[in-house]
Amino acid sequence: MYKRILIILIVLTSLPIVSFAQLGGYPGAFARMGFSARGISMGNAMTAITYGDIVGYYNPALSSFQDDHLINLGYSFLSFDRTLNFVSYTKNFKLPKQSEGGAGITFSWINAGVSNIDGRDNDGYPIGTYSVSENQFLFAPSIRVSEQVSIGFGFKFYYSKLFEGVTSTSLGFDLGALYKVSDKINIGASIKDIKSKYMWNTNSVYGNESGATTEDDFPIVYDIGTSYLLPKEIGVASLEYEGSNKKTNIIKAGVEFVPIKNVALRGGVDRFDLSSNDIFGNSQIMFGVGYQHTINKYVVGLDYSFVVEAYSNKPFQTLTAVFKIK
Repeated sequence: MYKRILIILIVLTSLPIVSFAQLGGYPGAFARMGFSARGISMGNAMTAITYGDIVGYYNPALSSFQDDHLINLGYSFLSFDRTLNFVSYTKNFKLPKQSEGGAGITFSWINAGVSNIDGRDNDGYPIGTYSVSENQFLFAPSIRVSEQVSIGFGFKFYYSKLFEGVTSTSLGFDLGALYKVSDKINIGASIKDIKSKYMWNTNSVYGNESGATTEDDFPIVYDIGTSYLLPKEIGVASLEYEGSNKKTNIIKAGVEFVPIKNVALRGGVDRFDLSSNDIFGNSQIMFGVGYQHTINKYVVGLDYSFVVEAYSNKPFQTLTAVFKIK
């Protein structure tokens, strides 16, 4: 019996990692909190941005625009013993006999979890410390069918560990497209987590008679956005709409301003909820800064983002180390 209570405690304790993300009550919310300090600080409104450092996480069609070898290593500071980490590699290239356009690829890994979960038995006595974890592995190739149009596909593998003997894996897909209206204006769209779902089997905890197999479908998320390259390439601004098959209606916006060479100032808003009676109540405001330095053919940099979280006494902060090879 105590195992049943223990599983309930773990589930309830793991909720803080997802409760502040969009569609937080559904599976995979850790992977919808954003990727890297740059994207998070710009309100996660990155579906149509091809300026600066690019990752196929937001739209698999974007990787074909990343000229340099780009490596991101990110770590987030979160309350409630939560962790959120990122790793990615992105690069474009030319396909054989391709006269125009190009192709690109993104590999990324997101790791999240909750640690120091205090396990108790039916009488309230300590029985150990536990943790839960989730992982998303993304392979996102893209191809530019012309200089203006790019399409991409994302292949996602999820692995989640809730308790000893209680794990789940899932394979899902993303689709993305981008159209360059002009040198300054882009339009992008993506569909995320097609067919993604967790399947849980609790026979190892409850036994064959009491155990059960359940399925939790991920929400399918739709994004459409536009970006505008500011005059003299001093930065970029973006505006985005996010919907889902769960009837959410979110507005996101972001801006990056480069006042001096190699220094970027960023800001954004996320979770501006048009479906809520209080459309401002769940919104989040983000800020960030980035610096990069070139050494011969190498570029090293550091990005930082700051997000005020509801129901938390600490902000959601992310540091991302940037490495590029020209």
